[in-house]
Amino acid sequence: MNCGCQLSPGKQIEGLPRQLRPRFLEGLSKADVNYVLSLAKHRQCRTSSVILHQGEVADQFFLLTSGQGRHFVMTKDGQKVLLYWLTAGQVFGGGAIVSTPYHYLASTELLSGSCALMWDRRTIRDLLARYPQLLDNTVSIAVTEHGSWFVATQVSLASEDARGRIAHLLVSLSCGIGKATAEGVELKVKNEDLAAGANVTAFTVSRTLSEWQRDGILTKRRGKLLLRKPYLLA
Repeated sequence: MNCGCQLSPGKQIEGLPRQLRPRFLEGLSKADVNYVLSLAKHRQCRTSSVILHQGEVADQFFLLTSGQGRHFVMTKDGQKVLLYWLTAGQVFGGGAIVSTPYHYLASTELLSGSCALMWDRRTIRDLLARYPQLLDNTVSIAVTEHGSWFVATQVSLASEDARGRIAHLLVSLSCGIGKATAEGVELKVKNEDLAAGANVTAFTVSRTLSEWQRDGILTKRRGKLLLRKPYLLA
């Protein structure tokens, strides 16, 4: 799989995929970016690889360079609860940057043959000390992206019925991981994913999507959804 990362014969990272401009690296000179990348390790992941595990010591920090992923937690009764979704350019494993050893609050699963860059805890903390802009970027991402997602999710769960939560989740996903096409916005998401993310049953998701398909709002495909009129869900 060619993820677009520029690698030396010795597998050292020499550059990111074209058009990828991670917020994490904003404000650094090209030379500084190259130095930060040179200390990372390149990871290729098969579909549905769990790269970070809930409860384990947080000792790795990642930048997703291709594909997509998501955070999830497992409840005591074995239920999988989906949290924040990831797209190329986003970072995860933030527990590795805190001064006191920490543990991951959620697991992270990468989908569709994704690739990521990894820094171990000591390396990323040294880089944050050397380049304060990296720490500022990380805090900014946590406050804006993660904070906004958390607030929106809590409001949705508190105020929406089942249909409203599914609609809210679809709109959020279309903005985050959706692919614009001539027919609408395509999402690689299954009924089980929507059920876990909206806190409803898979039967409720299936019934609701079938109704919206009859109304022309979306089209269901194998492992995908095409949102033809996402504005009707907002």
